[in-house]
Amino acid sequence: MKLRSVLFLAMVLLTVTACAQEEPLGPEALPTDYNYAAGELNFSVALGGVVVQVTDVQVYASDGNIATGYVYVVPTVNVTNQNETAVSNRDFTLVDEYLNEYESWQTNVAFGSALQTMPEAIGQGQSATANHVFIVPAAALQANLKLRWDSPVTLSRIDVALGNLGAAVP
Repeated sequence: MKLRSVLFLAMVLLTVTACAQEEPLGPEALPTDYNYAAGELNFSVALGGVVVQVTDVQVYASDGNIATGYVYVVPTVNVTNQNETAVSNRDFTLVDEYLNEYESWQTNVAFGSALQTMPEAIGQGQSATANHVFIVPAAALQANLKLRWDSPVTLSRIDVALGNLGAAVP
């Protein structure tokens, strides 16, 4: 009985030691076969036949449809696709320096009539200009937000830095 306990303890210690030595991929680490490009507001960023340009970013205060302390961040995005794989509007997120990700929402907002929605998919040879609506904590406006297009299908990621969006919205 004691031998069995000692062997069990030895196996547990070996397993814990082996797991502790492996370094898992961090949340920002990309596989080595991923392609990556980055840019900033008003500059075109191209990667694998896809061009993304953010021409404008508007920040709107809560219209009563979102929680207190949150704002709408609405970038205007130009996308041109020369890749065989369609660019999906679901491949866009907003990411802050703490790696918080915010999904795009096409929601009923007071300013919705002024927005252009992105088509579900932008096929090869097509272009689109559209707005994405992101609901983010107001504190994230100072957290180096960037628009991210991430395609696991084409193993490509483009980040566009949005610049300083201010401290708060009236």
